[in-house]
Amino acid sequence: MKQVAKLFILAGLIAVMTFSCTKDKAPVINDTIDYFAMPKPLNALDSLIDTIQHTYGLRVIYKFEPRVIDPTTFFVPALINRAQGYTKYVVEKMWLQPISIFAPQFSKNQIPVEFLTIGTAVHFNSISSGGAAGAGLNGQYYRLGMGDVNSFVVNRAWIREHINILYHEHAHQLDHKFGRPKGYDQVSQGLYYDLQYISRTDEQAQKDGYFRAYGGFQPVEDFATTVEAMMRFPKDSILKIIAKNPKLETKYKMVNQFYLSKGIDLHMMQIKLDSVVKALIP
Repeated sequence: MKQVAKLFILAGLIAVMTFSCTKDKAPVINDTIDYFAMPKPLNALDSLIDTIQHTYGLRVIYKFEPRVIDPTTFFVPALINRAQGYTKYVVEKMWLQPISIFAPQFSKNQIPVEFLTIGTAVHFNSISSGGAAGAGLNGQYYRLGMGDVNSFVVNRAWIREHINILYHEHAHQLDHKFGRPKGYDQVSQGLYYDLQYISRTDEQAQKDGYFRAYGGFQPVEDFATTVEAMMRFPKDSILKIIAKNPKLETKYKMVNQFYLSKGIDLHMMQIKLDSVVKALIP
């Protein structure tokens, strides 16, 4: 009986060991997915976006998900044919390329990593709210967003004017990143129009110390509209405008020095962009 019991126990141990070995054996997985492979471009716009990202480190986004814009923000995505032309002419040819050539330090350190193309305008919190991208969308370190992309046309005047607004919006991003120059907000402290700017003309605003009536809204727009003006007008025109009010001259000098310290001469870029757009669209 003892011998039989020993054989029974031994058989049990062998069965347990066999079961354990079978249980611990790694399963065979036939996994052919390369999780690190980049997705293949789906169309010509995707291919252009990949090229821009590889060249300049910026990803143009025209497909949206909650990570990109939160659900409380209302907007119309850009039409793909408008987004394609806009990405080529505005983002690549008129913005990234000239900066990389004429202001390489600025290109290296101050260009964001994402660029959102919005078909119309952005509305925050409610679809009935005022439509504007502005500081609400662009007051962040890594992303720039522009509306009105569905209005894009291969037209010299449209593209040149839009690039002025793009520099305005990028100024909001730099404002958020670095803050406005020290003492800037105190130059016109207590004199900003607030919402009453809508009843002012640009001519009146310049006499009051702002390049545009909208710049008189508050300091953040004062800063951005100064940048915008420096991209729109040649230097001699700027000097005539700032002669209208010492406060305007002071703020202009602060903004000019701010951008020079970041590696870009806005007056020089204004001249270059005039030349680029004429060559791009004869």
